[in-house]
Amino acid sequence: MKIQDVGLKFKYALTPLKKVQKVIVHHPAHPTWDINDIHKSHQAKGWNGIGYNYFVTKNGTIQLGRGRNEGAHCKGNSMNDKSLGVSFQGNFEIQVPTEEQYRSGAQLIAKLLQQEGLNIDDVDPHKKYDATVCPGKYFDMEKLKEYISEELNPTKKEVASLAETQEYVHSHNDKVMIDLLSKYGYMAKSFKIPNKDFAQQLSITYLMVKDLEDRGLLNSK
Repeated sequence: MKIQDVGLKFKYALTPLKKVQKVIVHHPAHPTWDINDIHKSHQAKGWNGIGYNYFVTKNGTIQLGRGRNEGAHCKGNSMNDKSLGVSFQGNFEIQVPTEEQYRSGAQLIAKLLQQEGLNIDDVDPHKKYDATVCPGKYFDMEKLKEYISEELNPTKKEVASLAETQEYVHSHNDKVMIDLLSKYGYMAKSFKIPNKDFAQQLSITYLMVKDLEDRGLLNSK
């Protein structure tokens, strides 16, 4: 995992964090701002510079904000001096994070948790501490935590990856469904069910057709 240093210049020296208790997830609430735009905006407010410790772009690039130094990202519970703020580029009240953001963000946060001796329960959305909607209604914290968990548990990640790529093993029930549906012209008898999710959806159609057949309302092709 690479963290890109874009060379941000702060007004004065940063204060190293003594102890990290939480990793807090944010969005800047702007659809296009990059790390430099945020840095300038925060300095215009009179701050030292960007308040976030790390920034994840839409293409999944991880960038250095304040690093392991006191931030300016979460006033509630005085979290600035005992947490790391990770911000994801975008406004997730109107946008959806990219898959690259979720994956890269999970890698980063998993690494931070390991470095600080924390666990998955120490990852929180900004709105838990301040009166805000941050990181936005379309940011899926459960999805992010699932990916973080995979990063923290390599075996689980490998199993998930294998499940995604492994060829679907057809069951006797699949044959029964295809035989019935092909009998009435709903699909070709040679059709191969691609995966488990498709099989589950197909079972709904099968049950409907089976009911019509049992009631004598269908004519075979």
